[in-house]
Amino acid sequence: MFLAKIWFFLVALVAAVAITIALVLPRPAQRVLVQEETQRLVVACGVIDILLGDDARNRVELAGAFSRTQEIVTALESASGANTIDEARMKQVREVGESVMKTIQGARKPDFAMLIDRRGRVVARVRLDENDFGDIAAGRPLVDDALAGFLRDDLWAQNGTMYFVSAAPVIRRDPPVAYVGAIVLGHQVTNALATKLVSSLNVDVGFYLGKDDVAGSKNIAVDHGPLLDSLKTLQGGDLDQDCQAAKPIEISTGKEYYNAVVARLPGEAALKNAFYSVLIKRPEAVGFMGTLKAVSQSDLGATKLLWPIVGGLFLVMLVGGIAFMYLESDRPLKRLTADAVRLAKGEKERLGEDEHPGKFGSIARSVNIAIDKLGREAKTAKKDLDQLLGPAPEGSLGTIDLLATSLPPARPGGPAPAVSPPPSDFRFHDPGPAPSRPATPPPIRPGTPAPVPPAMTSRPPVPPSQFSAPPRAPTAPPVMSLGDSLDDDILGSVTPAVPAAPMLDLGSAGDVDSYFKSVFDQFIAMKKSCGEPTTGLTYSKFSEKLEKNREDLIAKTGCKEVKFTVYVKDGKAALKATPVKDE
Repeated sequence: MFLAKIWFFLVALVAAVAITIALVLPRPAQRVLVQEETQRLVVACGVIDILLGDDARNRVELAGAFSRTQEIVTALESASGANTIDEARMKQVREVGESVMKTIQGARKPDFAMLIDRRGRVVARVRLDENDFGDIAAGRPLVDDALAGFLRDDLWAQNGTMYFVSAAPVIRRDPPVAYVGAIVLGHQVTNALATKLVSSLNVDVGFYLGKDDVAGSKNIAVDHGPLLDSLKTLQGGDLDQDCQAAKPIEISTGKEYYNAVVARLPGEAALKNAFYSVLIKRPEAVGFMGTLKAVSQSDLGATKLLWPIVGGLFLVMLVGGIAFMYLESDRPLKRLTADAVRLAKGEKERLGEDEHPGKFGSIARSVNIAIDKLGREAKTAKKDLDQLLGPAPEGSLGTIDLLATSLPPARPGGPAPAVSPPPSDFRFHDPGPAPSRPATPPPIRPGTPAPVPPAMTSRPPVPPSQFSAPPRAPTAPPVMSLGDSLDDDILGSVTPAVPAAPMLDLGSAGDVDSYFKSVFDQFIAMKKSCGEPTTGLTYSKFSEKLEKNREDLIAKTGCKEVKFTVYVKDGKAALKATPVKDE
């Protein structure tokens, strides 16, 4: 899998580089876009300042034309000569002002007019606070300059709003020439005015008095705090430089974000923090997803993207990956599978380790190690089983000698005649009830047949001559423990074989116990007949050994049941187990 891993590493590396490029490339574009938007914002602010200047000149010219009207000159000259301004004179002058305002054509008609005599008294007001008259307007810079003969404009804050105002002196042209008063025309700062200012700029503008919104090209409820903080940074008396000096800031409406610059407004309204702000909606971050959203169908055209090259590279990577996977994974796996099938069929004993490269060779070695281990365990188990059970005699499943062990080179009393074991196909068809075990078995003298349990009387006894044994020197009988092999300590005279125990009935656990007791009684009787000691040989150990061997044989051979046979082998009592598959 080395080549496949290297290939996938290279593919992953190329993919990582491509993703990194895709994620990084939009960032420079985003910076350029922000810079362009900032520059457009500053330029729009300068343009609005220029448009406000042009509008101021137009308003001043309108005020000059208004003041030169003969009706206005005559009315203010008459009012200037009166000691007091009464209501009758106010209404007369107001009617004159209204008639003159009706003659003004165009969209920039004044929203109000003030007619002031040469003493600075307000003779009449038109369209705004019309019932107020007689108050002194002199002292305001705009009015004083107009009474002094200057044309001027200003910005007033009145009644919660702002007005662009312009003033012009009223001069009697007939000799002697004299200033007879002044007029003030006001244009309210409205949403229509703001919309007109930015109609060709693709930005928004808002006019503010401190924290109060006055007008705007769009109803944008922005946070005034950042705007006022930016306004405080503007220093100096040159208001024309505010757009270049102000730094763009970010403001939020709660749902939308804007970039904005602020600039101060001149005149009396400046004392109330009058300013305007140019706003532009902050462009969405380009980023990777923004770039994807901005992709159009024309961007994916064949002339702008080399689709054949992209498709060819994709096919090369795909075919290369599949080829490496087949060479390093699929084909070796097929070989290992075929080798395992031959092993299962018995056509070979081991997997070929050198035939399978890499991890598949490791798998083959692991399997071979397991096979070797099982072989060693089988040999060990066979050796132990042969030592415990003896060789299997004839029969469909064979009979296993449970107590066959190697004998010492000599035994007391000399050699004993060999006695053939019972046939391997011997069975008990009528086990009958298990005989009760006597508390103390009666001693068996040489030449006397061994007692046989009632269930075993179906077989004729062996002639007594076969039970005789030559006299032997008295020796202390060895003590036998079932912890070792049952025949490790068995030495004695040759005795005839005792008939086999009846076949085990699987009816209940009591039948098993009674069967083992009958076998135990036969074995004790046979050992005594052979002159072997029985000290230390208890039924509990004996039955435990039989049960274990029975379970092992059933598990290994798959037989239905196991029958046990007591016989004489090499002058000693022996026990065989015969697997039974069916009745």
